[in-house]
Amino acid sequence: AAATPATPAAAMPPPTMTQHMKYIQERVNPIMEAMVTAVLLKCPDDPAAFMMKWLLEQDRYDKGEFGRPADQEELKQLKEELARLQVYKAELEEALAAKDDR
Repeated sequence: AAATPATPAAAMPPPTMTQHMKYIQERVNPIMEAMVTAVLLKCPDDPAAFMMKWLLEQDRYDKGEFGRPADQEELKQLKEELARLQVYKAELEEALAAKDDR
C-alpha cells in the first residue's frame, strides 16, 4: 500500500511554549492591558458587556464577522421586528396591570 502524503497541517509541528508566550506578549497583552485600563477607568456594573462593547469599538483589532458592514435590509427588518415586539410588550404589561387591578 502506498503511503499517503502528509497534509500541510499534519506536517507542521505544534506551537512550542515559547511560541505561545511570544504570541501572548506581542498580540494578546497589548489588547488586554488597554481593555483592563478602560474597565478600571469606568468601573461598569457589567464588566463583561463593557469589555465586549469596547472590543467591538476598537478599529485597530480584527473583529472577524463582527467587523463586516451591516446588511441594511436585514437591519431594517430587525428594527421593524423590535418595534412590533415593543408594542406587544406594552400590550402585555397593560393586560397584566388590568388583571392585577381586578
